Amino acid sequence: MSLLGRIEQWNDARGYGFVRPLESQAGDAARAFVHVRAIERAGRRPADGDLVRYATERDDKGRLNAVRVSFVNATAMRRQAEARGDARADARRRQATARLGNALRRGALAAATALLAGGWLMGEWGGAVVLWFAVASLLSFLSYRHDKVSAERGRWRTPERILHLLDLAGGWPGGLLAQQVLRHKSSKPSFQAVFWGTVALNIAAFAWLLHDGSLDAFLQALA
Repeated sequence: MSLLGRIEQWNDARGYGFVRPLESQAGDAARAFVHVRAIERAGRRPADGDLVRYATERDDKGRLNAVRVSFVNATAMRRQAEARGDARADARRRQATARLGNALRRGALAAATALLAGGWLMGEWGGAVVLWFAVASLLSFLSYRHDKVSAERGRWRTPERILHLLDLAGGWPGGLLAQQVLRHKSSKPSFQAVFWGTVALNIAAFAWLLHDGSLDAFLQALA
């Protein structure tokens, strides 16, 4: 016969306790010994006060044992356990993605710094190129910072298209630094997709100007 009862005096370290039928909470009804192995999988360990459905049988020594024990709300608890597991897995995925993004940003920033400084020292381009990227990066960093502070204080935000235009114009190293240091816009997929597109376009345009020999003329036109 199936009974309803509550777990009491549960010893989680030893994995056993007792279950008392609901119809007698006064303590005069026989309670049954329950071991953790008798409890059907429900996503968590039992605790005092848990409502369970169970059957009873006598062991070789005549002691009353609870068998085929299941939480009354086992389905809900399994769903909660699965949801917690999914949440933990999702958090691990987000952390892994964040670590990968941070490594990519650090690598790209280091490569950009080394390339700009190395090209200038080797005479591939003049100091004006380095100055251009430095100024654009400073403007980009300050714009990211302004946007973050504005978001925290509920003020007018810097439109994303402005940030993208600054990055496209050569300020993307500053944008990378802001994302890394300020933790701003670094976890928004749609922004990141456009951002890396502006990086690719800027590098492609710079390489084309350098290969075509138009870089000096371009810089002279700006001077």
